[in-house]
Amino acid sequence: MTEKDVILSLDIGTTNIKLAAVNRNGETISLQKRTLRLQCPQPGHQEICPAELWTDIETLFKVSVKGLESRIAALGISTHRSTFITWERGTDRYLHNFITWADKRTQQMCDDWNNSYVTRICQTFLYGIGKLVGSTHMVCAANFKVVPANVQMRFKWVMENVPSAKTLHNQGNLCFGTLDTWLIYKLTGKATWATDYSNAAATGIYDLWAGKWCPVMTWVFGNPIGSLPEVVDSNASFGYISPDINLGCSNVPIHGVVADQQASVIGNRLFEEGDVKLSLGTGLACDRLTGSYAHPVALSVYPQIAWKLRGAGVYYMAESMTMETRGKYMDWLVTSNLVKDLKQVDSIAMSVEAVDTPYFIKVDAIDNRSIKDFMEAKGSNCTDAHYVRAVMEAHAFRSKVLLDDVFDFYGLPDKLIVDGGASSSTFILESLSALTGLDVYRSNCAEGALMGAFVVTGIGLNWWHSFADIELPKQATLISPLDCDRDLLLEKFKKWKTLVEL
Repeated sequence: MTEKDVILSLDIGTTNIKLAAVNRNGETISLQKRTLRLQCPQPGHQEICPAELWTDIETLFKVSVKGLESRIAALGISTHRSTFITWERGTDRYLHNFITWADKRTQQMCDDWNNSYVTRICQTFLYGIGKLVGSTHMVCAANFKVVPANVQMRFKWVMENVPSAKTLHNQGNLCFGTLDTWLIYKLTGKATWATDYSNAAATGIYDLWAGKWCPVMTWVFGNPIGSLPEVVDSNASFGYISPDINLGCSNVPIHGVVADQQASVIGNRLFEEGDVKLSLGTGLACDRLTGSYAHPVALSVYPQIAWKLRGAGVYYMAESMTMETRGKYMDWLVTSNLVKDLKQVDSIAMSVEAVDTPYFIKVDAIDNRSIKDFMEAKGSNCTDAHYVRAVMEAHAFRSKVLLDDVFDFYGLPDKLIVDGGASSSTFILESLSALTGLDVYRSNCAEGALMGAFVVTGIGLNWWHSFADIELPKQATLISPLDCDRDLLLEKFKKWKTLVEL
């Protein structure tokens, strides 16, 4: 009998859908991907059509499993967080498209809630009581700010604007699911309706301390708690791929589900309290593992659940992130005709002196204007190379803001691991090393989220009993600091912060 020594690892990121076949030694046998198709039906709206997404997933599976059918041991899943959909229980009747984490339709609703007198009075009272009794939970709730990227306000929008959602809720037949939940539901032929701790925690309506959906939060925002899925361990048994769906494989167990940022941490073999990783993807995020300690302040740094494995307690992390699509600015250099290929950006950025560059300040979504329209302090001698360097520096500057938020609370780490698409830029990483004074390492794990889902699934299969048993090598390359005047770079950073007004 052929040994089942391959895990399929599926990752739905903000930009791409990827499916990898990885053997027990951590070697990627095949990797297939498709661009995630996004829809913007109105300004500020960002959606994904579930039918199109499922078609793309079917295509990836059929190509990836060919010739490996007898070797597939399990499937692992990683998805970007807080993108959700609702549907009728027990059916495939969806009430709307996926509403993604980057959707801004509820921005005004969030602002109104955050700034209301009732919210301020309640949170002030809660903060005082929390400080008096020493409750981290209460202090965190008192500092909580609602943002469109969290689920609660977008779910409220659905309940108020999609009539069938309220009807199904009244009948007890409304189902809510983030991307991972929907995938599990579809793959198991409607047999499993569940999510894991890491994905649940990112919604903003899960109580990290009590370990359950928060009844107060769901009541405040009108999110029907009965429509929320079961929350289980990241390496739980989520059921089997149904033989009734045409994926080229069936009866394959789903043994690992973890959110993308957390999966990327795991994929980079960062398991210890104090480990820090910076992700330079479509969005930017800094994650620091905090072990059994949940970060107390929900201002610029938020507590998250990193993972929860069978037989072990919840493992937490602190996260500072930006909802700006900073990673898209790199592609904007190409579409603005400032560079022909992203492989050129480092050499172009280094071709001009730091003191000569302007400041790139754009912080919202990309539009049809030129990238040059969002430069400040432009000199008369500015060339395209100056603009390229300004964009690259802004990437490093925005990353330093996230890092400083975490370092101000926890102190400097021993080293910094950086991954994500923009980490291919040596100029950005060298700038980060110069700005922070840290040893900066570029991750050589090109697919951190895929590998993270693979590792968690391997533990689910008992290939390993815990992270400590994993002998797969860590891969990272030390980056030298930028050869520049560090004081000048720090002064530029301070001026950039003033111009951007973060």
